[in-house]
Amino acid sequence: MGLTCGASVVKYGIFIFNLLCAVAGIALIVVGAIPLFKLDDIRDAFPENNPATVPIIIVVLGSIIFIISFFGCCGAIRENQCMVSTYAFFLLILVVLQIVIAVFAFMYTGELAKAAENGFNKLWENRDTNNETRIAIEGIQRGLRCCGSAGPADWGLLNIPSSCCDDGVIACTVSNAHSDGCATLLSNFVNDSGLLIAWFAIVFAGIELVGVIFACCLANSIRNANRRQYA
Repeated sequence: MGLTCGASVVKYGIFIFNLLCAVAGIALIVVGAIPLFKLDDIRDAFPENNPATVPIIIVVLGSIIFIISFFGCCGAIRENQCMVSTYAFFLLILVVLQIVIAVFAFMYTGELAKAAENGFNKLWENRDTNNETRIAIEGIQRGLRCCGSAGPADWGLLNIPSSCCDDGVIACTVSNAHSDGCATLLSNFVNDSGLLIAWFAIVFAGIELVGVIFACCLANSIRNANRRQYA
């Protein structure tokens, strides 16, 4: 099939673009997976919310982007109008989905961060009621490298648990314990993770929108080349 010089440039441009999209998909998987590694430590601070929802959606979205990018590469190299058009259609859907996810993250990240702070404070208030609550608090302290609600002094001078210090510290005291309080640190972690996910989604949506335009141009060029061939 004889594509024009400009169409050939678009063809290989889309191929390279899809390689970049595949890398972007992997990056989204990584960005979504980072908070998931911490969830086992902080899940108890979310009694009424599921903090894994947005990271899981991002991981799934990154996987879909990777797969669609692979087929986009195949469609461009084979100069198949149907594959390229289908690729452009699904890529446009992904753009819309990523914008929705970004808006969702921007709107609810602050609320979720506040819920995390309140959730930890509730755990802290009940730290002496049962052993499970104490274990949950120590898990959060160990995972986020924090201590107490506002700082290590919350435990008193003689009752600071080993989870407030780095591994290998024999006697954990106020002087060698992690200085950050868990309530604020947990809130900041949730807020920073949510905003990072939102901005990644926006940036990738913009990049993919350029890919949609190029794919439509290539599909139109392939259709015109087919008409000239069979005219």
